[in-house]
Amino acid sequence: MPIHLPPNLRRLADDDFKQIAFEAMQVIFAVQNEMGLLFDEVVYQKAVVRRIPGAQIEVPLRVSFEGFVKEYFLDLLVKDGALFEFKVAEATHDRHRAQLLNYLLLLELPHGKLVNFRNELVEHEFVNAPLTREDRIRFQVEEHHYLPTTGAGRELQELFVRLLRDWGTGLDLRLYEEALVYFFGGQQQVVQPVEILDGDAVLGSQKLPVIAPDTVLKLTALSRDLDSFENHLGRFLDHTRLDRLQWVNVGRKLVTFRTLRRRN
Repeated sequence: MPIHLPPNLRRLADDDFKQIAFEAMQVIFAVQNEMGLLFDEVVYQKAVVRRIPGAQIEVPLRVSFEGFVKEYFLDLLVKDGALFEFKVAEATHDRHRAQLLNYLLLLELPHGKLVNFRNELVEHEFVNAPLTREDRIRFQVEEHHYLPTTGAGRELQELFVRLLRDWGTGLDLRLYEEALVYFFGGQQQVVQPVEILDGDAVLGSQKLPVIAPDTVLKLTALSRDLDSFENHLGRFLDHTRLDRLQWVNVGRKLVTFRTLRRRN
């Protein structure tokens, strides 16, 4: 698995993680109590790391597949195994939890802590990642309504299934999309403005990943209501000049490939 992990990374026992998290949070509370809530994230990072011996900030995590490389930087790693993700936001959101979960799955760590400095009282919560990579590469493929698309010498389904067998399901959809865009020609070539139509009128344009002539890609991670969402995708496609939409739903145990054709 081409995940280039931080050196000395270790999987902590639950009790050890809880104790480290408790001690680190005392430092985090003290920093915010002293400094207030108006600084940028990097300021809090540097203030916290000065007060925790052996802690690290901006720890690199690199993900690769064939020629594609993506690098992340972890906000705070304590004692080589306790991961903290810092935010300065009005409130924590699902996208913040998803970001930390993405890191935990890549690192194969079971727990992390999400921390938001922006409120009067520091917001903090545990994020758990119970699934291992071995769990996440065991998935089925459903392709009954899929018509192959080839672009830049790559066939979508074959490429994406190989990538998922390497990285596993459950990761950030943006990571998967960045990789696919890379293999189909790169950001500059693939992500194009697509005109949105109302009859003969052009209402505007949206930038979409066009992976082959008149063919756009859509990735989701829905756990239910796929047929309802497919209806919305069909209506979207009907208001463009595109001919085909390749939809891939990346479920935990089932990866579904469907091809939609414009109906008018």
